[in-house]
Amino acid sequence: MKKFFAFQVLIALFIGALIGHFFPEFGQALKPIGTAFINLIKMIVVPIVFTTIVIGSAGSGNRKKMGSLGLKTIIWFEFITTVILAIGLLLANLLKPGEGLNLSHLAHKDITALNDSASKIIDFKAMLVNIIPSNIVDAMARNDLLAVLFFAILFGMAAGAIGKASEPAMKFMESVANIMFKLTQMVMTTAPIGVLALMAASVGQYGLVLLLPMAKLIGVVYLGLAIIIFGLFPLIAYFLKIPYFKVFRMVWDLFLIAFSTTSTETILPQLMERMESYGCSKRVVSFVIPSGLSLNCDGSTLYLSVCSIFLAQAFGIPMDFGQQLILMGVLVVTSKGIAAVPSGSLVVLLATATAVGLPAEGVAIIAGIDRVLDMARTACNTPGHVLACIVVSKWEKEFRQEEEWIHNQAKQPNIGQA
Repeated sequence: MKKFFAFQVLIALFIGALIGHFFPEFGQALKPIGTAFINLIKMIVVPIVFTTIVIGSAGSGNRKKMGSLGLKTIIWFEFITTVILAIGLLLANLLKPGEGLNLSHLAHKDITALNDSASKIIDFKAMLVNIIPSNIVDAMARNDLLAVLFFAILFGMAAGAIGKASEPAMKFMESVANIMFKLTQMVMTTAPIGVLALMAASVGQYGLVLLLPMAKLIGVVYLGLAIIIFGLFPLIAYFLKIPYFKVFRMVWDLFLIAFSTTSTETILPQLMERMESYGCSKRVVSFVIPSGLSLNCDGSTLYLSVCSIFLAQAFGIPMDFGQQLILMGVLVVTSKGIAAVPSGSLVVLLATATAVGLPAEGVAIIAGIDRVLDMARTACNTPGHVLACIVVSKWEKEFRQEEEWIHNQAKQPNIGQA
């Protein structure tokens, strides 16, 4: 049962935290096991994304239909991004996490390695150009999902345009997709071990004492993420007649895995499979969720808005309403580059601080506790992807009835078994 698997992951999180706290050196020594688990998942992601998008776009009928899907997806992403940014700015202004903070006593982290990436994030034109891969093999090797997405859509549309001549290739794609989903089930049996190792390594490396000086910032970010997950999303779902909490329970174990691994990629294959099983069409699932990894990072969006105001408050820089609106506009653009670079959210925060004149050295302070914030914001992305997928499926009139999902659930194997 998926509930038992979620329980295993939760226990692994708890045990890993205990190991990291009481035996920090041993906890850090477990990090290669966690890294190996993440690599196992990452090796599956690109083949699944490529094959499912090709299959979905080939069967979409025409370019107009794909254009409609793309437009509706972008509209939803921009709407939810704007609302979450507003929530983050409101919380930061009300609770003032950076006010009265003495920065001289806080731990700093070297962020010089982030500077080159930050300049790329600011260059929005370069971001758009880089979506078009000059070498698709290189894009796949770098796990550049937006570039893979772009090529796969064109490939699938071309395959659909030539009709029967593409049938051998499409059968091959379907076969590869089925194999990769089965491989995902096999890999996920190791998830509790990977989660335990990653949590032990994180707590062992950073410790719990590090969190105390920045407790207010951590508290505001976690409060904001809780408002999004248990307030904003259920409210939207209520108006759209989506049983939000029933769906949330369906992906609870994936939520925990995303929390512990700080990587949405680790749950991508399972998330796509479950959303298709729930009733979303393959065409919508294969487009919305992979593109959402870069364009729909709800948790990271909240984090960026709160931390940006935190920097201004901590350094005593007043920001009036107009300046905060400008900041919001910059974040709408820069937040779309999160998945394109390592340490994505930190890089985007550095890029945003640079763009609006906030002190970049403050990012070095936040970097010291980034792992703790990263776990929560990554987990928040999970229900965000789920809601986006259902909303766009209903908007495209390609959502099947819930009764079909219940029937599919009865046939689904335990993801804890190979």
